[in-house]
Amino acid sequence: MVRFYLIILAVALCRASAQKLFPDNFKFGAATAAYQIEGAWDEDGKGINIWDTFTHTAGKIRDNSTGDVASDSYHKYKEDVAILKDLGVKLYRFSISWSRIMPDGRPYSINQADIDYYVNLVKELIENDIEPFVTLYHWDLPQYLEDLGGWLNPRIADYFGDYARVVYTALGPYVNYWVTINEPSTTCVLGYGQGILAPGKTLIGDGVYLCAQNSLKAHAKAYRIYETEFKPLTYFVVFGFLY
Repeated sequence: MVRFYLIILAVALCRASAQKLFPDNFKFGAATAAYQIEGAWDEDGKGINIWDTFTHTAGKIRDNSTGDVASDSYHKYKEDVAILKDLGVKLYRFSISWSRIMPDGRPYSINQADIDYYVNLVKELIENDIEPFVTLYHWDLPQYLEDLGGWLNPRIADYFGDYARVVYTALGPYVNYWVTINEPSTTCVLGYGQGILAPGKTLIGDGVYLCAQNSLKAHAKAYRIYETEFKPLTYFVVFGFLY
């Protein structure tokens, strides 16, 4: 849980040192990503994602670390929420693991067990007066979709739209803040260009540009689906596309 604790420690220090510098309605928050904290990499029907593959490949990670267990937040999310509440955090940004919701990334098989996990997490946050801020994608593409070309495949926008629709349906009644894709520039440059991050491709030039183009299309697809199918049912929504 090192990464998670470092984040919330930083939040606590900021609160302690800057109480008089922020207005009363300022919301302190914390942020995580699914692969970084959840663990439970092969439990309850979850499919394999590109970070599972990447970290399980010899030589990719210097000390052979994986996210197989990580902070075990999949099992300890109530403890994590209690820590956030104790710190006075009012907004929590976390990501959904696409391969938990759809084991192979496609809408033909929906994993209800993990949909329930995220619904329970969101409800736990709300019950503790913490606003959920949901990121749809934080780098952990289902491996099946990567085998079809991943973010280089133009069809990824349609797959992402199908995935977004399932998440909106499940969490839309509870969530007012959304991010579609976290740091696509990092995915494209380091994942498809330099090969440093999953999926480890070295396609400087065309690969990076194709990834960027398809990321923009996927973002647009997810936004339009929310705007036309779900936004009329909510009071407000804030969207983001983090570079």
